[in-house]
Amino acid sequence: MLEKLAIQKKFITKTQCAQAIEACRDADNLDLALKNYFEKENILTDKQMKALLASYAALKTIQKNQVFGNCAVDLGIVSKEQFHAEMTRQTNKLAKRKQPELLCKIWIQTQILNQEQYQQIRQQLQREQAPQGTARPSKSAATPEPQQTDYAMDKELDCGVMLKVDASGMAAFIRKTDKFKDTVAAAKIIEQLEDNGIVYGLVESSAVEKFINSSGFKTKPFRVAQGTDTVPGKDARIEYFFETDHLKAGDIDEDGNIDFKDRGPIPWVKKGSLLAKKFPMTEAGEGKNIFDQVLSVPAAADMALKYGTGVVRSSDGLELYAEISGTPTLDRSNKIQVSHAFTAPNDVNFETGHIDYDGDIVIKGTLKAGFKAVGHVVRVGTVDGGKIRASGDVTVLNGMIGGSVYARGNVSIKFVQNSTIYCLGNLTVDKEIMDSRIITSGAVIIKRGEIISSDITCNKGLFTQHLGTEKSVPNTVTFGVDTFTARELKNIQDRIEHTMDEQERINEKLDSLSEDILRDTTNTLGLVHEIDRARHENFLLSKNPGDPTTRGLKSQIQVNNHLLMRLDRELNQLLDRIEKGKSQRRKFQAEWSRLESTLEKLKSEQNNFTQWQQRNPGVAQAVVSGQVIPGTMINGPDVSMEIIEVRNNVKILQTLIATEEDTALGIDIVDNTK
Repeated sequence: MLEKLAIQKKFITKTQCAQAIEACRDADNLDLALKNYFEKENILTDKQMKALLASYAALKTIQKNQVFGNCAVDLGIVSKEQFHAEMTRQTNKLAKRKQPELLCKIWIQTQILNQEQYQQIRQQLQREQAPQGTARPSKSAATPEPQQTDYAMDKELDCGVMLKVDASGMAAFIRKTDKFKDTVAAAKIIEQLEDNGIVYGLVESSAVEKFINSSGFKTKPFRVAQGTDTVPGKDARIEYFFETDHLKAGDIDEDGNIDFKDRGPIPWVKKGSLLAKKFPMTEAGEGKNIFDQVLSVPAAADMALKYGTGVVRSSDGLELYAEISGTPTLDRSNKIQVSHAFTAPNDVNFETGHIDYDGDIVIKGTLKAGFKAVGHVVRVGTVDGGKIRASGDVTVLNGMIGGSVYARGNVSIKFVQNSTIYCLGNLTVDKEIMDSRIITSGAVIIKRGEIISSDITCNKGLFTQHLGTEKSVPNTVTFGVDTFTARELKNIQDRIEHTMDEQERINEKLDSLSEDILRDTTNTLGLVHEIDRARHENFLLSKNPGDPTTRGLKSQIQVNNHLLMRLDRELNQLLDRIEKGKSQRRKFQAEWSRLESTLEKLKSEQNNFTQWQQRNPGVAQAVVSGQVIPGTMINGPDVSMEIIEVRNNVKILQTLIATEEDTALGIDIVDNTK
C-alpha cells in the first residue's frame, strides 16, 4: 500500500517503486520494509515522508474502520445507518486535514458499544481467516522442548581436562590443566564426557588422540562436541497479480481527503493472464543439542492454491491463469474465479463505491443515490438516485426514482419517476413515466400505463395507453426527431475539433523544439571546433620547451587551458539542453500519436452514428390506446400542435393535410383502427 500512495503522490517513479518492492520482497511486513528502504536510500525528503506516513495512517485507520464496522453490522450490534453516518463524519474530518479515529474508540465513548459487544466483535474478527495472500504460521501438535534452558557448565574432570559447555547446550570445549597427563586414553576422556551427559555430536576418538598428543590446548580450548542447529521453515505464500481488494477506501488527494465513492475501476483480465503464483513452503528441520535433546521448531504452514470457474492451473500446480476474459475475484476462502460479468450481490453504496467495469454488470440490489455504474450491458434491481452509463443495453427489473441512464442500446424498466433517460435504442416501460425527461433515438413504448408531466423526445414514435391525466401538468411529446444522435454527433465533432486543436498546439511546440535543437547543434559544432583549435595550439606550444620565449609560451598555455575549461562547460550545457529538447520532443511526438489514435476512433464513431441516422429515419407518430388529455403539446419534425380536447384511442402524426387551396404539413389526429 505504501508504494501505491508514494506513486499516487508522485514522490517516486514506477521504476523506483519496482526497485523498492524487489528489495523488500522477502520482508514479513512489506510496508515497514518499504519505509525503511525509502529512508535508507534517501528517496524521499522529510516533508514527503511525513506526508506519506500521514496518508498511510489515515488509510489504514479507514480500512480498519471498514472491517470493524462491517463486522459490527453483520453481528447486528450496530445498524448500517449508524456505520455509514460515522464514515461520513470521518470523511468530514479528513476534509479538514484531521486524522480519522478508530470506530471502536468512538462507539465505546458514545456508548453505542459496551465492553461485552466490543469483545464479541474482536473475537469474531479473530476467528476470520488470515489476510488474503498470507499464510499464518502454525506449530505442530507436539512441540517438545528441553527441560533446561541454561546448560552452562565449567568443571574440571578427573582426567585432568577442564570442560566448558556453552549456555545453549550446543557446544562443549576442553582444555588441559596442570594435572593433565598425556598418558590418558582418549576413551577415558570420552567416557567422562558421557558421564556428564554429553552424548551427541562428539568428535571421533582420533581427534581426541590428536588433542592428547598436541603440545597446545592449555589456554586455547578444543571443541569436543557440537550440536545440530534447527532449520527454520518458511511458510508458503501466494502472490496475486490482480487487485484482490477493489473495495478498499478511495484514493487520497494531496489535501488528505478520501473519496469513499470512487474505489477505482473493477479489475479486469484478459484470457491467459497470470492470476496467482504460489511459492512453496520450506520444511522446518529439528535440531539436537549435545545432550541428545531434540530442539523443536515451529512447522512451516502450507497454503492451497484454490480456484474455481474461469481459471486453469499450470502443469506444476504453482500458477493460475485466466481461462476467459473477465473480472477476477478472491473470496473469503481464498478461491480465485473469473466471470464474464461483474456481480454486486447487494446494494451499490458506500460499501462498494462506484462500479466502473469494462464488461457486463449485474447489480442484484439497489443502485443508491450518489453512486454510478459504468459498463457495457448493465442489469440492476432498482435505481434509487443512482446513475447508469452503458455502451450496450440497460435493464432495471424494478423502477427508477431520481436516477439517470445513458445507454447506447435499449433500455427496459418497470417504471420511471423524476428521472432522465438518454438511449440510442428503444425505451420499454412496463407501467408509467412520471416527471421525467426522455430522449431516445428509438421508440418509447409504455406497455400498460401512462405518461405524466414528462417531456418525451423519440425518433421512432411513441406507443402508450394514456397520455396525461386530468390533474397533472400536460406532457410535451416530440416525435420523428433524432435528438440523441444529433447530440452525440455534436459532442463527437466538438471532441474532434478539440483534438485537432491539441495536435496543432503540439505541432507548434515540435517546430519550436526542432528549431532550438538545430540552433544548439550548430553552436555545438562551433564550440567543438574552438576546443580542437585550442588543444592543437597547446600541443604545438608544449613541443618547444627550450625556446627563449618559454615564459610567454607557458602564459599562453594557461590562457588556452582557461579557455578550454570555459568551452567545455559551455559545450556540456549545450549538450544537456539538446538532450532535454530531444526528450521533450519525444514526449510531444508520443502525445501527438495518442491524439491521432483518438482522432481515428472519434471519426469512426462519427461515421457509425451518421450511418445509424441514415438507416433509421424518423417516425413522426404517437399511438395512444387510451386518453389524450387537453394541453398536451405535440411537436413533429416541422410543425407543432396543442391538444385542445380529450381524445380516445387515436393515432397522432405529422402528415400532409389538405387546405382550401393546397396541402401543407400539419399534425393530424385519426382514430386508431389497428
